[in-house]
Amino acid sequence: MQSIGEILKMKKLIRSIGQFFAGRKLKRDLLNRRIHRETVPFSDAKTIGVLFAAHTDEDITTALHYIDQLQKAGKEVEYIGFIGIKDYKKRFKDQEKDPHYIFESDFDFFHRPKRGLIEKFYKKNFDLLISLNYTNQFSLNYISSLSSARMRIGKFNMSTVNAFDFMIDDKGTDMKSYIDQLNHYLQLLKK
Repeated sequence: MQSIGEILKMKKLIRSIGQFFAGRKLKRDLLNRRIHRETVPFSDAKTIGVLFAAHTDEDITTALHYIDQLQKAGKEVEYIGFIGIKDYKKRFKDQEKDPHYIFESDFDFFHRPKRGLIEKFYKKNFDLLISLNYTNQFSLNYISSLSSARMRIGKFNMSTVNAFDFMIDDKGTDMKSYIDQLNHYLQLLKK
């Protein structure tokens, strides 16, 4: 009988193998894609796509508050939230699930999306794609990499250079501090 530690190591190994092959496939797919990228100042952006990873209920609240702020600023916003909260589905099983939320189960072993919502999102020609993926969640970086947005903004990580056109080097560990940095740089961004 395997110990819990051995089972967790095996799951981590399997996830790493899946991400390795997904990364290879993604690189091949990106070689064949030609998307016009350009610097889009926040003031010029009319449509914004937002990706966020939620590992706590507070992350969901913070992300939805940020999306609301963008809409109040006159931006047309669409979003996808990757919910990584273990008991989320169980806690909200009697409520209608937000159609913009995705889960690990919405991706196959190679991290290809299984829901049409995800493909529709990354094919949309947003002026800006803003990733609130402060934890470097692989599936959201995969979506960012494939995005047809004119400009993609996200948190700096050496493994995500294909996912973003503008990266923010934020050492914070929560979404609120990341959003503060993001807002600061969005205001400075010029053509």
